[in-house]
Amino acid sequence: MKKHINPVSRSRKSFVVFITIFAFFQAALAQEKFSIVRANSSKVDIRDGEVYQKGIWNLSPEIKPDIYYSLDPVANKKITFYTDIDSVTFDVEVGREYSFIILLNDKDSCFTKISNIHREKKTDENVLISGLIHPELLQQDFAVFKSMLEKEHPGLYRYLDKASVNRIFDSCFSTLHRPISQLDFAKLITYAISSIKDGHTGTNVSRLLMKYYGESKKLFPVYVYFINDKAFVLCSRIAELSPGCELLSIDSKSVTEIKNKLFQYLPSDGTIESKKMHTLNNGAFFFLFDWIYGSKERFVVQFKDFQGNIKTTVVNADLISDLDCDYENGRGKGKLELSYPIPGAALLAINTFDDSRLAGENFFKKFLDSAFSEINRRSVSNLIIDLRGNAGGTDTYGALLYSYLADKPFKYFLSVETTTKKFTLAENELLGKQHPQPGAFRGDVYFLVNGLSFSTTADFCAIARGNNRGVFVGEETGGAYNGNTSGRVNQLQLRNSKIMVTIPLVKYINDVPETKQSDRGVIPDFKVLPSIHDILMRRDAQLEFIIEKVNEKMKKSVVR
Repeated sequence: MKKHINPVSRSRKSFVVFITIFAFFQAALAQEKFSIVRANSSKVDIRDGEVYQKGIWNLSPEIKPDIYYSLDPVANKKITFYTDIDSVTFDVEVGREYSFIILLNDKDSCFTKISNIHREKKTDENVLISGLIHPELLQQDFAVFKSMLEKEHPGLYRYLDKASVNRIFDSCFSTLHRPISQLDFAKLITYAISSIKDGHTGTNVSRLLMKYYGESKKLFPVYVYFINDKAFVLCSRIAELSPGCELLSIDSKSVTEIKNKLFQYLPSDGTIESKKMHTLNNGAFFFLFDWIYGSKERFVVQFKDFQGNIKTTVVNADLISDLDCDYENGRGKGKLELSYPIPGAALLAINTFDDSRLAGENFFKKFLDSAFSEINRRSVSNLIIDLRGNAGGTDTYGALLYSYLADKPFKYFLSVETTTKKFTLAENELLGKQHPQPGAFRGDVYFLVNGLSFSTTADFCAIARGNNRGVFVGEETGGAYNGNTSGRVNQLQLRNSKIMVTIPLVKYINDVPETKQSDRGVIPDFKVLPSIHDILMRRDAQLEFIIEKVNEKMKKSVVR
């Protein structure tokens, strides 16, 4: 039954509302002249300085006034409110407030104030981690995060176009409609960073996780080691799950499903997965699994024993503080090493290009001069260069190392740029032609690489591959073939959540031939992954593979 509305009563109510609004206007205008902005939607966009925050403000007529606190209250700037049909801009000065009215649907007055006054916040970090943060504060943080990437990250659209990146950011932003914890918000940030496919963009989340979990949090008490789409027990205190047995599922989720889910929160260049795999295998699985899937007191584990039988067991969460798996193979631990594993072959281990660890360029060049002089003096015809675990460092060191292998002049970088400038040859010597060293090696070269061969190391590998200078063995490099975004960085702390974001500021394009797989690293000529037996027995299967190849080649040359 349709309810009858008395038109007289309705007109009286409208008159009362009009008189109330008029009276407020009169009182307000007697003190200050207010700008009036119209709106038909309660959602408002705000540009705060250079930060554009889409849909961050909800009109609330019941709050008088509704105060917007500026993102950077120690700077003069412009702040603009955009409704669906109108806008207003203020030249905001430090220490001042600005009031205006947004008239929603021509009837509801939203008395709004912009505050550019600095407020001291004394927030205990532990409370931030365990407590909840208001959604509007998280929206502000996410808007700043997005805006700073757009402003400063020159490789933001290297693998995805702008529309695709915006869809990812908008999707993440749309979930911020309820209070969540710092670590839950960190999931959103790390997911967004992983989605843009840049391995140098990072956060302080790993440090926050370590602090949160500490040594008293009980987790899934098995050291899991992934090889392709399989997972194995590296070590545990559970008798049934002895080292080497294969894990099939945890709580009805296959190990492949779990791995792929965790990969969504790990950064890497392009679609490279080898670096993510090493991150999981190097002890991150405990924390990521609990963080992403949630804490549990016990787990239902399906596994395959050594006889091939599929079994199920229940595992209780436990402390992992003393669950230490020392599974490193017998490779040398030094930063720079030269050895001779077999007659006729030299092994040059370059474990870092980091200037701070190598005591300067003179030290690195002196080592290379000495090493290659000795190699040539011994008339070695096969050189193995081990770059596994080399996370990179100084750009010039990659070019310097290749100059000891080159048989002709070569190019290193095609371009180097930020979001605001493109570097010239005078500003970066690696944009110009590079020359071989007088004592450059002329024999056969084998490169040992894995998912931790990253940054400068991946650039070096790309130049060697682009010039067809040797055979690659092991795994796909963790850094991209075409180049990376790294160099100088900006450390951005998001004010409300205290998440720290590392934004790389320099985009490098390697001077290499084009490939069909522009989002991949250097793919090895021979993919060699150690088995779980190799890992447990500390057997270096990748190096042994090369030594076997070298022995076969030398035997053939003797027969001829």
